[in-house]
Amino acid sequence: MQLALLRHGVAEDAGPSTGWQDGPRRLTDVGRRRMRDAAAGMARLGFAFELVLTSPLTRCVETAEIVGDALGQGPVVDERLRPGLDVDALIDVLLEHPGAESVLVCGHQPDLTLVMSDLVSGGLAEFKKGSLAVIELDEPRARAGVLTALYPPSTLRRLAR
Repeated sequence: MQLALLRHGVAEDAGPSTGWQDGPRRLTDVGRRRMRDAAAGMARLGFAFELVLTSPLTRCVETAEIVGDALGQGPVVDERLRPGLDVDALIDVLLEHPGAESVLVCGHQPDLTLVMSDLVSGGLAEFKKGSLAVIELDEPRARAGVLTALYPPSTLRRLAR
């Protein structure tokens, strides 16, 4: 399985427009534009995910929709992908899609760094907003993966040009 972990794009701060809540924070105009460019870069790299999974938080859903539109795959919201995700919860989600060979998961920090570390037996990476990590998994379980690529958002955007 090819598993791609994507951090959501640049989002508005919690404030009066969100009722000081984290969940309804939307992507900013800059965040949407950058994610469209990053998604075009993913397409140029040849990514074609069979399944796009996303946290239910607004900024992740919007990010997954932008990427899904560019790559021809609508997102599936999964409550277990909200902040606080750990490797066991992600593995449970992946096991519910046994035929999927290429999966994109849109999530949050610090969860993505910790999950990636657990999947590839250690190591930490910076997940800026819009970063993409690609992991090859023989099977969905901890310490079974190999990190094959880590794309900063600026690189994905440059590839779109």
